[in-house]
Amino acid sequence: MTNPEIVIVGAGAAGIGAGLELAARGVPFVILEAMNRVGGRACTDRTSLPYAWDRGCHWLHNAMDNPLVPVAEAAGADIDRGFTWENRGIWAKGVWLDLAARRAAQDAIEDAFRAIDRAGARGLDVPIADILPDAGAWAPLITHLLQLVDSADPWENSAQGSADNDDSVDNWPVRSGYGAVIAGMAKDLPVRLSTPVTKIEQQAKGVRLTTAQGTLEAKAAIVTASTNVLTSGAIGFSNGPAKDLLDHVAEVPCGAYEKIAIAFDRSPFVEYGYQNATIMDPAGGAPLFLQLAHFGAPLAVVELGGSHARELRTAGEAATLEFALEKLTQAFGADIRKSVIAATMTHWSAEPFVRGAYSYVKPGARQRRQDMITADTGTLAFAGEAFSATGQATAHGAYLSGRDVAAKIAERLRV
Repeated sequence: MTNPEIVIVGAGAAGIGAGLELAARGVPFVILEAMNRVGGRACTDRTSLPYAWDRGCHWLHNAMDNPLVPVAEAAGADIDRGFTWENRGIWAKGVWLDLAARRAAQDAIEDAFRAIDRAGARGLDVPIADILPDAGAWAPLITHLLQLVDSADPWENSAQGSADNDDSVDNWPVRSGYGAVIAGMAKDLPVRLSTPVTKIEQQAKGVRLTTAQGTLEAKAAIVTASTNVLTSGAIGFSNGPAKDLLDHVAEVPCGAYEKIAIAFDRSPFVEYGYQNATIMDPAGGAPLFLQLAHFGAPLAVVELGGSHARELRTAGEAATLEFALEKLTQAFGADIRKSVIAATMTHWSAEPFVRGAYSYVKPGARQRRQDMITADTGTLAFAGEAFSATGQATAHGAYLSGRDVAAKIAERLRV
């Protein structure tokens, strides 16, 4: 392999951001991607079902300040800027709730997130569950939403760590595919697919990387692998400041988040008028969140997070699909099964080059994550959503982290 000046490991949003920064600065580089596609945890799937759907990220979070909004606009993406809580249906106790009842649910949700923000401001690095107000009948719904927001249960996730994320009510779904936007950003970058890195040695004058296709030497490397990949041993690191950082990285693991996509031969949700919905369990178990008419197609995408996702994944794909269909039948009637033409689900935790969803902060580890972000590891640096100070668990946080780290490495090499 030809030796570039900088090697970027991973072609997800962080790696692409790093590549765009280096390209703008005229610094020679190459991106090595283990998978056979770009995007990482952003993936618009156009083959598994008759309709396209986002297997990974789908929402432009904190949209008014999100740097990927203009990128998506320039790419001609179909962005839904009008989504509000009123567009979300809630099925509970055998009926679809009216606006007043849904307003009460939204009030409880907002109370929970305000409590997290207050805990963050007070420096309470404790489990989110410890600071949540009593939500009564809405408690299962709030737990479920927190599992989706953080890919972890509120009793295993830090309140202060969660509060660090700069989010807003302006969260816009990309109806034409967020994964497609991320992939499009890489079209002019030098990416080598199916090239997993197995070892990185930090040397006196640079780095040496080992892959199945050979070795490379460079002045520096930027590693954008997920935190679960970094701590799995899949990439061996030589002794040095980068390897030492892995103890901190272990405190910011990837959680669990899976999606179930069900395609229909008609649009069974039009009469309800909801863009997404939550189906509450009459027995008090975990609710189910789903996006309706995903990509404008007759498609429902069920989303699962935290322990709920782990439990269903353990049960197997057939049992998970049946669970989702049973919930849909409860809320939309038995005839909905007759319209199903295909179904599939994600397996992010089993994907060897991802090993989970996005990251969360263990209680008591918030400062370690801050130290992880600011650590100087020399010519072997790290980037990604877990290394974003205010955009953890988002594609734009990963992208900004990649650009920021690439700029710092470029300046270091110039000096």
